[in-house]
Amino acid sequence: MRGIRARLGRGVIVLLAGALLPALASCGGGAAPAGGPAPVIVDTDMSWDDVMALCYLLERPDISVQAITVEGSGVAHGPAGARNVLRLLSALGIHRTIPVSYGQPDPLAGTQAFPPAWRSTADSMYNLNLPAWPGPQPSESAVRLLTDTISGSARPVELITLGPFTDIALALQADPGIAPKIAMIYAMAGAVRVNGNEPKYANAEWNLYVDAAAASRVLRSGIPMTFVPLDAANNVPVTTFVQQAVQAHPRTPALRIIGTMLRDPYYTNMQSPVYFWDPLAAVAATDQQAVQLQAARLLISIEPGADLGTTRISPAGSPVRLAMSASAPAFERRFLATLNGGQPIPIPAVPASRQLAVSYDGHGYAYRGPPATDAGQMEIRLANRSAAPFDGFSLIIGKLADGRTLSDVQAVIRASAAPSAPPWFQATAILPAGPGADPAWGVALAPGRYALICVLDRSSALYVLTELTIG
Repeated sequence: MRGIRARLGRGVIVLLAGALLPALASCGGGAAPAGGPAPVIVDTDMSWDDVMALCYLLERPDISVQAITVEGSGVAHGPAGARNVLRLLSALGIHRTIPVSYGQPDPLAGTQAFPPAWRSTADSMYNLNLPAWPGPQPSESAVRLLTDTISGSARPVELITLGPFTDIALALQADPGIAPKIAMIYAMAGAVRVNGNEPKYANAEWNLYVDAAAASRVLRSGIPMTFVPLDAANNVPVTTFVQQAVQAHPRTPALRIIGTMLRDPYYTNMQSPVYFWDPLAAVAATDQQAVQLQAARLLISIEPGADLGTTRISPAGSPVRLAMSASAPAFERRFLATLNGGQPIPIPAVPASRQLAVSYDGHGYAYRGPPATDAGQMEIRLANRSAAPFDGFSLIIGKLADGRTLSDVQAVIRASAAPSAPPWFQATAILPAGPGADPAWGVALAPGRYALICVLDRSSALYVLTELTIG
């Protein structure tokens, strides 16, 4: 999570330690495993990326979603979020009964909450206009649904959590005996070597910030856990390339639903990019080739204040697996093929003449690409090779007014320690790259002259990189 409209803040240093927990076998692409589909429970808060993740998980033949619980402390309010799950199940043509319920509205400790505007938009299900749910209304029984489903399963279940941990912590409190029957918890949560995305303190990732006490309680339960933090998600941005691929193949209900969602310019606004946060966690739970896993002993700060919800590595922490990086091509292949009934969907490519790359090694920047090219869609790859944690940078692409040059940009930067954009510089895209990230962005540039400027997150230092002429 989430669709953050604020600059990422500073995170916390971690040192990786411990031995890698045994990896679950990677699921294949087509048939269900010989022992039958793996039983799965999805705990969600029904933000936009949860909708996408659920579409993916419900289409997998190798898992069987046994129950869906909605975090009342999450983005959508519990009752609305649960109704939206039922609307989605109906729209996807899911005919078997999957129990759905929601949890309590408050975190275990504190008063942290997602912004009201986010919650309202999630309650309305992002204007997807799916038919209303005509059946019985879901109840506030998430804890009971979790404990009953886990304890009643003939096989250990996998739990995929895409929001805060409130319901899971309460379920473990209500029935500690369910812990040995959970094979693995996959969680979209945390920020390890990269900045967080909670804008007030900017140290933590939202899911952990909202209910750090619950997350810490689950972490210390002894249940095997795989965290998919922002470190990995920073490699899988929502791009115009994926948008075009989805909208060009409206073959299945899942693709049509996601294609409708991606028509909103919010998802491909290059001045405030968003990522496939929850879909990456869902894919990681079924295909570990999409992420690179490392072991750590993790602690979650539960102290009120600037460090609330932040993660750090300590010998006193609990052993987890961390997805510290992700392969965007591997993620996109698996995600789109699953939504398309197992059939691959090609990602559009741009000519080599419109492929640009900016790299950062912790000391300086390098540009690779033409000085001039034709107008249209560009592929801009940002490679952050810095070895220092939290050493992220952003690439600013700004269109220059007639008569203005890079020298004018440099003069503005020299004249002020914190320069503001002059009226002759129109920012077209602001593309971030955290440590270890290698995202490829799609940006459409109209004819004109553009300045490419890099800004380092930790110091806000500006570096004028090059000028690009678009014909």
